[in-house]
Amino acid sequence: MFACHGGQKILGFPPGGRGAPTIGSLAGWIELACELLIAFGLLTRIAAFFASGEMAVAYFMVSFTGKAIGHAPDAMERILPILNKGELPVLFCFVFFFIIFYGPGHWSIDRLLRTRSTSSS
Repeated sequence: MFACHGGQKILGFPPGGRGAPTIGSLAGWIELACELLIAFGLLTRIAAFFASGEMAVAYFMVSFTGKAIGHAPDAMERILPILNKGELPVLFCFVFFFIIFYGPGHWSIDRLLRTRSTSSS
């Protein structure tokens, strides 16, 4: 899902996304590259760190300020992501934050490289 958002911003695929402004294209590259790295398990913790940070920035730039709801938010709308349409950025942020500490899975490229380097020495 995360890579699809980046693909819409950078590649225009899947169709239906809006055009990306300059900061949106940077976010698109982070979304596309980091999700592919995480999916394949290559540099997983670093990619998850950047993806989590990007989602935190996206939440505070769009949802917290009220751009997602189209008006200046009141106190409750700022605090609760369900009221300011910020559930998805918060969810992505915490999932990627979890991946930072959990690391790559058993079938990842990181694990394969680590196993090869310890068995050859």
